[in-house]
Amino acid sequence: MNRKSILILSVTLVLTAIFYLVFGWGQGTLKVYDTEPATNYDDTSNGGIYSQKAFISTLQKFKRLDLIARLGPVPEKDLKDFSYAPKYFNYKYDDFLALPGLRATKTINSTTGEVEMCTTMTPQGVTIAGDYLITSAYDHDGFHNSVLYVQNLHTKKYVKTIVLDGRPHVGGITYDPNSNQVWVCGRRNNTAEVFAISMADLEKYDVAKTKKPIAYTQRSGLGTLSRASFITYHVNSLFVGFFNPAGKGHVQRYELDKDGNIAGHSLNANVTTRLDLFTDSVFHQDTIKQVQGLAFYDGYAILSQSFGPGNSKLYIFKEDRNKKIYRESDAIDTFEMPAHLEQISAHDGRLYMVFESAAYAYRKTSHNHIDRVVSMNLKDFIQLVVKEMEAEKNAKH
Repeated sequence: MNRKSILILSVTLVLTAIFYLVFGWGQGTLKVYDTEPATNYDDTSNGGIYSQKAFISTLQKFKRLDLIARLGPVPEKDLKDFSYAPKYFNYKYDDFLALPGLRATKTINSTTGEVEMCTTMTPQGVTIAGDYLITSAYDHDGFHNSVLYVQNLHTKKYVKTIVLDGRPHVGGITYDPNSNQVWVCGRRNNTAEVFAISMADLEKYDVAKTKKPIAYTQRSGLGTLSRASFITYHVNSLFVGFFNPAGKGHVQRYELDKDGNIAGHSLNANVTTRLDLFTDSVFHQDTIKQVQGLAFYDGYAILSQSFGPGNSKLYIFKEDRNKKIYRESDAIDTFEMPAHLEQISAHDGRLYMVFESAAYAYRKTSHNHIDRVVSMNLKDFIQLVVKEMEAEKNAKH
């Protein structure tokens, strides 16, 4: 056998091995290596992965976060510095809700359409919708439909799992209180989209009965955004962002009408429908790189930044619609956060944060595991930062 024949045979064997490993002899939906661990659960798990002691240990590594997270409302007379803090530690460590579904989630197999359990869900988004705390997650292994977890914000009880259509990354979710809808980031036909679910449908949904994903009230393709990574509702608009690991990110604003509809045109020329729109943004701004979430509060914009197993960061900016780009140097404050910080959401003076470090895919590589939704006292923290800035400014004059 000559050298040319040996080369041809070698290439053939390599290509055959590749096709076998990737496609399973022609069946493109078959994965040879199934990394998803088995489970005895027959419903979505409720409760964290780690003990409260481990959670406290991780939080206390980040002293500033630990302090602000436990801080309740502070009277104006005491809002001078953080020396008063222990007096107003109104939040206990067990007040932070554990993320459901980390051990097992009831969802739908994307290939077979059967209801089954998934053990590789990865948390992504968080929002407060009325009495509910809602988080989102996708299957890291790509076998199962993405989901929303619903918990009662006040009783801290797990309520249900909402199965979504397909496997969107669900990097962000948000709530429109005017139309009583939850909006979720998605992707379809290689373009960014957002879709809405009415709270009435969400409260009635039961995957065990329907054995189908929940129906959407709206879905809109975003014509000027390649990927919808995070989303937040603010002043009758949706702000949708693009995560960029290497360069600047983007945030675009889409206006909502009084009924909570995005303005746009139908993707089907023969049918006027709210279910399939194509829309363009009203304006866009550039952001710092690696932004995972955006929240607004009382004239301030808060950005979460995270990528990989290193510490995350939280940036606080003065909100400015005229700015073309938010740079790190523009932040009025910034501080270190545990690794794998994803979406953030402001509600009633507190900032809610979700981390993906407790997901099956990151448990071995992450150094600081957070398996709970952590909230911090945003109202008093920002007021204190502003006071410190004013004092520093006056001292210079």
